[in-house]
Order: sequence, then structure tokens, then C-alpha cells
Amino acid sequence: MAAEDNLPSNQTPGAALPTALRLLASVFAREPDQPLLDQLIARRDELTDALGSDPLNDLASDNADDTIEALAVEYCRLFIGPKGHLAPVESIVLGEGQLWGPSTETVVGFYAQCGIASCPDERTFPDHISMELDFIAMLEETDRHAKAQQFAHLHLLRWLPGLMRHVQANASLAFYPAWLQGLLAMLADEYPQAAE
Repeated sequence: MAAEDNLPSNQTPGAALPTALRLLASVFAREPDQPLLDQLIARRDELTDALGSDPLNDLASDNADDTIEALAVEYCRLFIGPKGHLAPVESIVLGEGQLWGPSTETVVGFYAQCGIASCPDERTFPDHISMELDFIAMLEETDRHAKAQQFAHLHLLRWLPGLMRHVQANASLAFYPAWLQGLLAMLADEYPQAAE
């Protein structure tokens, strides 16, 4: 489940829930790079429609290197540190005080219950936002909507509002708040019982 490697090039984010989830996973997997920026620019109109706002709006630079640099700085400042950051990891956002906390173990157990023994990308924690989104996409692709809804209820919709509050309070660009707002709306629409 390496989110950044799962970007279908022939579908738009609105064409299918798994495609949208994988694109969103790639946005939060790591600092943006040129291939991701190219995908986002190519799908700008569809993304704006799907999210209700243009996450690239305040990145008006004609220089792709400047745009990538601005997004990388923002990603690091919001999610990596050195201070004032909040890692987009369930155990951290829930305030468990450690990476690989009790909620991580619950996530790993849920993965195992669905036939995933371990995370193949050892650089990413199992309860990182990109891994959880990629997991839900995989469940949807294999017609396990009820399991996806259960996972969203037990995990993502439990901690994403806390991440959203952090990002809204600390972002200097509209990019990450727009993505998170769109993601939360998408999950609430797709999994209404989970959003209650």
C-alpha cells in the first residue's frame, strides 16, 4: 500500500471513490514532487469541482520549482517539524504520546483481519493518513464497502477532524486545508453512518 505509487492516470478523482482516495493519499504521503504536481495541475478543474475549492489557487507561480518548494516547506512545517507540527498519524493526532500507539495496533489488527499481514512500506506508519486512505481504497476496489465504512468509522473520521483543526490554525497556504476539507466531506458523504 504505497499511496504515491497508486495514481491511475486514466481516471479523474470524481470517477470513482478509490481513485479519489488514492489521489488524496498521495497528497499526504510526503512532500509534493513534480509528478504529483503534474497530476494535480492536469486534474485541476475536476479537483476544484470535487473539493469545492481550488487547492492550487494560491500557488500562482509559473515556476513549478517554486510551487514544489512552497508546498514542501508547508508540508514540513505542518506535518514534520521541527516544532509546531502534527504528524498525520492517528496515534499522534489522538494524543497517545507516541508513534505506534494503541490505535496503531488496532489499525494493524484491522488490516490483518482484511488479509494484509503488514505494511510493505516500512518508512510509513500503518496509521499514517496515506496508508489509511490507501487501505480504504483497496477495500472499495475489492467490493468490501461495509468494511471500508467500518474502518472509516473506527479510525479516519475519529481523528481527521483534529488534524483539520491543526492545519486550519497553522497553514499559510490553502492547499492542505482544501484537501482535508474535501476529504472529510467525501468520507461523510460516502460513509454517512460513520460520520454520525
